[in-house]
Amino acid sequence: MSAPNLADAEALLLRHFGHAAFRPAQREVVAHVLARRDTLAILPTGAGKSACFQVPALALGGWTLVVSPLLALMADQVAAARRRGIAAAALTSQLTPEERRAIRGELARGMVRLLYASPEGLERHAAALRALAGPPALLAVDEAHCISEWGHDFRPSYRELGAVRQLIGAPPCLALTGSATPRVAADIVATLALGATDAARRAGGLATVRRSFDRPNLWFGVERAGGLGARLARVHALVGEAPGARLVYAPTRGLVEGLRTSLRQRGLPAEAYHAGLPPDLRARVLGRFLEGERPLVVATCAFGMGIDRPDVRLVVHWALPPTLESYYQEAGRAGRDGGPGRCLALAAPADARDWSRAVATYARAGCRRRALVAHFGEQLATCSGCDGCDASRGERSAWWRAILRACSATRT
Repeated sequence: MSAPNLADAEALLLRHFGHAAFRPAQREVVAHVLARRDTLAILPTGAGKSACFQVPALALGGWTLVVSPLLALMADQVAAARRRGIAAAALTSQLTPEERRAIRGELARGMVRLLYASPEGLERHAAALRALAGPPALLAVDEAHCISEWGHDFRPSYRELGAVRQLIGAPPCLALTGSATPRVAADIVATLALGATDAARRAGGLATVRRSFDRPNLWFGVERAGGLGARLARVHALVGEAPGARLVYAPTRGLVEGLRTSLRQRGLPAEAYHAGLPPDLRARVLGRFLEGERPLVVATCAFGMGIDRPDVRLVVHWALPPTLESYYQEAGRAGRDGGPGRCLALAAPADARDWSRAVATYARAGCRRRALVAHFGEQLATCSGCDGCDASRGERSAWWRAILRACSATRT
């Protein structure tokens, strides 16, 4: 049987995803994976990273092991894969013993193509999974920046994934991230031994696919916040006027619940999303966000990874997150369809005690966009939209006025 090629993969892409061809970055990643090369894919939010491992999982045959950082993200991706006709399952701590046995039985019988697991679970069960089904055809590490102690979501079990890879038979590995600085990228490569196994060397060593972190369709701004009442009023005004889907991020569950209540009292149908909600309620909130005409969700950082709504036009942060990686992940939910999006963070002097040095630089930068992409190792000659550059050009929210005009024309 011949090895799968890109034509085979694009036929699967059309059948399961409804797209006739990969985007250029996806195509490059998939080509490397089909050639069984270890691959590091550093692609901005909205680049379609999940297809980069889900389609090869079908083309390569056997089963693919996907490492994912969040239970909610695993549940969302498994549900989405099943809707596309892909046999997927997740081994999580929330399953009953009977449910875990059922999934292992399906894996042993070749009935699972994508198996999702957390790094903590893999530490305990890697050898047993290999004994059940043999080595996976591919190890995919999603949100791979979590591997790095220099990343924004460091967890010790991620540091053991190199050893886990050996326990499951040293399969080809695809590491994907949307927010890796050069230092974090180097840490990912070293931890996973990308390109360093005998099989990886025979296949051509490490392949790296990197795309620009600059997204010209997004406008970035930081606005000085007043007291609690003033900050609330500003959030009300922003989400009230915005078209499309709207997201408000807050740092704590209590703030999320309070903001949701406040917005509803103003007649805005906001939903709350955080890790403390029951799974069925989180699923309903996510469903309404993905399917609603003009949804509004107030959320913690639990809402973001893997959320695939193309027409988010506004992302407001009640306060800047502690790291710039976190901020870019969350703000990057906007404009996934290539349309315009506004990313605005509120900030007060008291917030600065929680910031990393990079976030402080961003908050004080003359050009937000240059500061943002410089953190990820890029230099920009020009800025396509931020509050600092608008002000220097004598403009005020010109980007936002363009959004409102475009959406008004669409509605009429």
